[in-house]
This record gives sequence, C-alpha cells and structure tokens, in this order.
Amino acid sequence: MGKIKIGAVTIGQAPRTDITDDIRPMLASNIELSEYGALDPYSYEEACERFAPSGEGAVLVSRMRDGRQVTMSEKAVIPLVQDCIARAEQDGVDATVLLCTGRFPKLIHRKLLILPQSIIHSLVQKLTLGQSIGLFVPDRAQIAQVKEWFHESQIPFVPVIASPYQEAHLMGERAQALNGQNLSCVLLDCMGYGCQMKKDIQQACGLPVILPRTFIARLLNEMFEQ
Repeated sequence: MGKIKIGAVTIGQAPRTDITDDIRPMLASNIELSEYGALDPYSYEEACERFAPSGEGAVLVSRMRDGRQVTMSEKAVIPLVQDCIARAEQDGVDATVLLCTGRFPKLIHRKLLILPQSIIHSLVQKLTLGQSIGLFVPDRAQIAQVKEWFHESQIPFVPVIASPYQEAHLMGERAQALNGQNLSCVLLDCMGYGCQMKKDIQQACGLPVILPRTFIARLLNEMFEQ
C-alpha cells in the first residue's frame, strides 16, 4: 500500500496544531496528513462577519490559526468545506477526514470521506444501550441542535458547557457536575478537546471518556497502518 495521504479538513483554519500535536505521534509511519481549512482565505474579523450564526440552522465552533475561537453558521460553512474536500482530492489524497463532530448534509467526494459524527454516535449508542452519558459541548448556542442529533441517535445525555478554546483550564471543574448522575461514560463532542483535557475530566468524574480526535486517529491506523 505504501504511503497513505490523508486530507484533514477543519471548519476553522489550518494548520490545526492543537489537534495534530496530539494525533501525529499516534499515527502509523506510513500515514501522512495534509491539512485544509475552510476559513484559510479569511481573517478572524472577516470570518466573524461573513459566517456568524444567523439564528437558523446549526451552530459550529472552531479555531483560527492564532488560537482564537470562531462561531459559525453551518449553512454558511458547508460550501467552504466542500471546496476543501475537492482541493484535497485534486492533491491526490487517498482519503479525507472531516475534523468536526457536527452533522453535515451529503458532501460530494470521489475518495473515501470519513465523517466522525455518524461513526461516534453509532459507537456510543451501542456501548451505552440507553444509559445516559455526560456530553461536553463547546457553546451554549449548540445545545438545541445537539439535543436533536442525540435524540435521533437514541443517546440520552447530561450536558456540560465548556469551550476547548477558551476554557481548557476549567475542564476538571466542569466535569464535577457529572458526579453522582449514574452515567455510563463521557463524550467530548468537539475535535477541539485535547488529551490533557480528557485526563482532567477523567480525574474529576472517574468515568470513561471518549475523545474524538484520538478515536479517529486510531481508526485511521486500523484502516491504513502497514
């Protein structure tokens, strides 16, 4: 199989060093990541003005190259994500992974496209069998859509609001709200949550924690490692 080139598409700006610092050391030596960012052509101010949530549809949260959090309308971002997928395939990637746990409409692709949400929801639903989970969400504006998505997946949850971009130091404190609630596990529902945040949450609540970025990295290894 030789070298495998994976296109990693973020809804924010590339490079996502906050993510790749965690996952590159885990990836098999034959897997190469090429990053593409939906907001690469835009400044922070332009992104906030052009793609701000409109009050309709899903709200997405991501990161600019300089580390600042940006909140966007999913509807506005979808064409940019589609463009990133097209560019990745033009560059000859073997597969593309979307670095976002949100739900997207059907995207056009010729090569394998890995969409984390459906994979993670299926895993959690089968693991928990109707028992509630703790769910970390970056922004309160996302709660309504998250309730809809997880209800459709038959996954009851107790929400915790904590931004991985602005409140990383508060993860353990926020996780204490999950103590004594008879939960099966915790899902960190954003690619922005990192390994140290996971450790802080585990220590605070004593529950198993699923971290999407490392879960997807391990999936890539399972599929492509030689």
